[in-house]
Amino acid sequence: SRLTAFHTRHSLTAEFSTAADACKDMLEALGCTVSKLPITVAGGASFNIVADRPGFGVNRRLVLVTAHLDSVNSAGGITAAAPGADDNGSGVAGVLEIARILTAQPAEHDLRLILFGGEEQGLHGSRQYLASLPQAERMRIDSVINMDMIGTLNTQALTVLLEGASVSQALMNDLIAAAADYTSLTVQTSLNPFASDHVPFIEASVPALLTIEGADAANHNVHTANDSLDKIHYGLAAEILK
Repeated sequence: SRLTAFHTRHSLTAEFSTAADACKDMLEALGCTVSKLPITVAGGASFNIVADRPGFGVNRRLVLVTAHLDSVNSAGGITAAAPGADDNGSGVAGVLEIARILTAQPAEHDLRLILFGGEEQGLHGSRQYLASLPQAERMRIDSVINMDMIGTLNTQALTVLLEGASVSQALMNDLIAAAADYTSLTVQTSLNPFASDHVPFIEASVPALLTIEGADAANHNVHTANDSLDKIHYGLAAEILK
């Protein structure tokens, strides 16, 4: 509700920056160490939000949970209404909920939660974030789970699509097993990664995958003013988070 209250979260607007600040505050309230890091998008300024929750282990690996914060109205331009409830308010809310649950639990490995800017203009936030990582830090990444559009029911059954590549197969298998153990989800899979923030990591041979609502191509409200809160199926989103 807070995210869709913004007229738009286009990456190059003041409203996007305000939304980023709100998410930063929420993550800090959960005990994370949070940075608002500048990026460039089409010659303009935008931001990534990066939140860290260290583990207690000695040789700690790094698990990333990500989503893009920006929204867009493709036909209307920067100032047009773009509530972005599903694309990608649902994924951002998912990251915040995972933060709420996991920061309360001790963990051996490090958890990093990232909200990217500039996704809708060409994955700018994730590409620039990955490019900024020292090689030693990149090598610590165990897995990346990217959430983009997890809140619209396009099928009769509650369905998730897990999208990755061969480098993500083990991670995909783990999530397929988790879905069977803990959810009622029907699971679709794809090894053809496309157009979201998991792609730069896969291109760098980092195990990464996307969780997205099943049959997402049937959702014609995205990138329009119709991507509104009343379209969200909270039961589906909750099952995908599980």
